[in-house]
Amino acid sequence: MNNIKGFIFDLDGTLVTSSLDFLAIKAEIGCPVDIDALIYIAQLPTQQQRQEAMEIIHFHEMRDAQSCDWIPGARAFVFECLARELPMAIVTRNSQRSSKVKIENNNIPIELLLTRENSKPKPDPTALLDIARGFELPVDQMMMVGDYRYDLEAGRNAGMPSCLVNFSVEPDYVNLADYRFSDFHQFHQAMFI
Repeated sequence: MNNIKGFIFDLDGTLVTSSLDFLAIKAEIGCPVDIDALIYIAQLPTQQQRQEAMEIIHFHEMRDAQSCDWIPGARAFVFECLARELPMAIVTRNSQRSSKVKIENNNIPIELLLTRENSKPKPDPTALLDIARGFELPVDQMMMVGDYRYDLEAGRNAGMPSCLVNFSVEPDYVNLADYRFSDFHQFHQAMFI
C-alpha cells in the first residue's frame, strides 16, 4: 500500500453509520430482493412511478442522515490523510442532499462528493476514473475504500486497488477486495504505522 497517494471513500457503512433497511425500502417500492433498487427504479414504466419510488428512498435517506455518526476509527484515518495532504473524495449511491447532511453533521473534511445525481452509481467506475483524473493520479495510486460489493466492484472496474473495511464476518464478496481490514483501526496501522 506504500504507493497509494489518494483515497475514495464510500459514505454509509464506511465513514458513517447507517440504519437504512434496504430490504424494507425495496419492499416499500415493490422492488424484488435480488434486484438493485436504483436499476429497478430506472426501469419503471412511467416518470411518476420513478419519482414516487425515489421520493420513498429519499425520505429514508434523510431520516438516516439525522442520526448517523462516524464509524469508529474512520475519523482518525481521514484526519491522518488530511495531515499528510493525501487527496480524498466520497462516492456514494445516496442523494446529494442526504450525503451533505451526513458530511456537515459529522464535520467530515472531504470536499469532493459524487452522488447518484452527478455520476453513474457504483459499481460503474466513471466517478472513480473522473476523480483520479482530477487528482492527476494514476488509478493504481488511488484506493477505493468501502464496506460493500458495489464499492469493490467499482474499484475493480476502474483498475483501482480496493479495500474492504468494517466487517465482523467476511462477506461472500471478500474476494473482490485487494485489501481487507475488519475496522479502521487495523487499516490505519497498516497504512500509516
